[in-house]
Amino acid sequence: MKTDRLGELARELGDAWAHAVAIPAPSTLEPSLGIEDAYSIQDIVIADRVERGRSLAGWKLGLTSAPPPATPIVGTLLDDMVLASGADLALASMVAPMVEAEVVVRIGANIETAQTLAELERGPHEVGPGLEVIDYRTTDSDGVVDWIADNSTVAYAVVGQLIPVTDVDPSAIEVKLSAGGRRLATGRGDLVMGNPLAAVSWLSHHLAERGRRLQRGDIVLTGSLTGHHRVDTPDQMDFAADFGDLGTVSVSFHTWARLDVD
Repeated sequence: MKTDRLGELARELGDAWAHAVAIPAPSTLEPSLGIEDAYSIQDIVIADRVERGRSLAGWKLGLTSAPPPATPIVGTLLDDMVLASGADLALASMVAPMVEAEVVVRIGANIETAQTLAELERGPHEVGPGLEVIDYRTTDSDGVVDWIADNSTVAYAVVGQLIPVTDVDPSAIEVKLSAGGRRLATGRGDLVMGNPLAAVSWLSHHLAERGRRLQRGDIVLTGSLTGHHRVDTPDQMDFAADFGDLGTVSVSFHTWARLDVD
């Protein structure tokens, strides 16, 4: 597809993100869009936000717990999207947020080439409990092309305390996700490609194919262990995930008014 048209679609999605409004999905406007087009749209949106002062902070992986033939998808994390456990978010800053529990990985050294699971297990990386806040900024998304273009639907990564990857088996981590004191779902690390670090390995290959790399300090959301659960007033506004020995992580939402940012 022509670069000018991709740029137009990117500007529309960027505005939808900035002002928390839902717009028609790109594939409904341009049915011929492919996956590479979708990543190009995402890249344009991210480049614009970086130009406005944001910085790259990591990556979000999606569909890593989906059965074959699903292929993972990737979104980009910026510095204002990575939050510490206990964050309090304004509902008005999103369209229709949902929450899911995930194992988070922080990259401990630049990864110059794609790495195997075994190499990552021996590396200076860290893992910890995480929550992803996802948000669909389109009204009629129709699969991976629309999701990828919409930055793979990531809004925020909420990160708990991190520990060395050598101290834990990520595949055996168990999690319980609750909201308002009510249990929503449970999960286990091996739901994500057998091991969350296998998802990071896949990501290292994907980025290499795109001429990029994982860098020291990058935060990686490895994929949902619990499915996503809608934020709903008034009983489902405070989310917490208990990862056992790995620790806990939480996020809350409020209904205060927001000021739009141009």
